Amino acid sequence: MAVTLPLIEQLREFETPLVAEALAAMGCADTHQYYMGADISLLNETPLPMVGIAMTLEVDTSSPDTDDDTSALFDACTQLEALAVPAVLVIKTIGSRPLHECVLGDGMAKMMHAVGCCGVVTDGGVRDLAGITAVGLTIFGRGPVVNHATLKFAKPSQPIKIGGIEVGDGDLVHGDCNGVHLVPAAYQSAVVEACILTRDFETRAHVHMRRSDKLTNDKRQFVGTLSKAHRARCRKLLDS
Repeated sequence: MAVTLPLIEQLREFETPLVAEALAAMGCADTHQYYMGADISLLNETPLPMVGIAMTLEVDTSSPDTDDDTSALFDACTQLEALAVPAVLVIKTIGSRPLHECVLGDGMAKMMHAVGCCGVVTDGGVRDLAGITAVGLTIFGRGPVVNHATLKFAKPSQPIKIGGIEVGDGDLVHGDCNGVHLVPAAYQSAVVEACILTRDFETRAHVHMRRSDKLTNDKRQFVGTLSKAHRARCRKLLDS
């Protein structure tokens, strides 16, 4: 299934953990391959979840005595101009001083946002966070870093590993304050409806769990029965 603008627009309605739970309810057994670890954090606040298709890059911003080369970044922005959907630049750092990587600032953010990029995910640092936030670009990374020794971008020849998972061009990325998750292609056709069902399931379960007039064993039985029916409904979505 090709990722469409309506799919992205609908997925902005849901928090990332809900998307993750919807995938699990549909039977995605290998969800560990699709969510990034705690080394990738939201660094600024934007109104909606970040949702877009991935475009991958590598960069060295920390190695001294290295010549700048931003041609791959400009090539990526040229490709973004031709896309019909929002994109997320996923940038892996490869420099010699990992804690000194500074991948972008507000100048680059303005160029990225202008060509349809809605966010950046990187395992490096970022500066000018207030300026980037004003532009409207969502940033996930390691933390703030004030400067860079070089800017040497490259286009990887294969999927990159970042945040403990593999990300390739065209992957559907969903992120909010809880972290970053990919939506595998096999589940994209049903994920919106599964999110709606999951929100209903969680509301019913949470309301019941609050009740002080119910014993723990009663709650366990209620949620277990509710969960079983919920999983069955979500898995049936994949057959339609």
